[in-house]
Amino acid sequence: MQKSTKIIIVAVAGLAVIGGAAFAQKGWRHGFGGHGPMGFAQMSERYDANKDGKISQEEIDANRTSWLGEFDADKSGSLALSEFQNLWLKARNQQMVREFQQFDRDGNGQVTLDEYKLPLSKIVAEMDRDKDNALSGDELSPRRHWGKKHHERMRGGDDDDKDEQDTQ
Repeated sequence: MQKSTKIIIVAVAGLAVIGGAAFAQKGWRHGFGGHGPMGFAQMSERYDANKDGKISQEEIDANRTSWLGEFDADKSGSLALSEFQNLWLKARNQQMVREFQQFDRDGNGQVTLDEYKLPLSKIVAEMDRDKDNALSGDELSPRRHWGKKHHERMRGGDDDDKDEQDTQ
């Protein structure tokens, strides 16, 4: 196997683990649906100004205009890197708070080690076919594990699907 092929396999495997962690933590609709990492609920929170359950282009444009105005310190009508940094940090702070709340399973405002470890421990438990408490490249193969049945199991589907998946 060529070095470039090995690098691609490792990269795909890494993305599978990261994607799986996001999926285990948030589920399909919230983790991957919608607009990149931002699902419809998060987009609505930011853009649906009239709270009608729809996001119009006018609402998006109004939000963008407002945010640019808020962070355009020199009132030039555009953002320099330092100004954009402040805008970016505000937007990511909101995302960080949502992710913190997802880790904080009991809602007590603290993320315990167990809560922090849970999403990836679910991934290892789910994908560790040889039960050695470790994931190999074969076990991380997206082709084998990321079909519809895998997503159903991650959402809490029954274990009978696992046996059927193993035979495929």
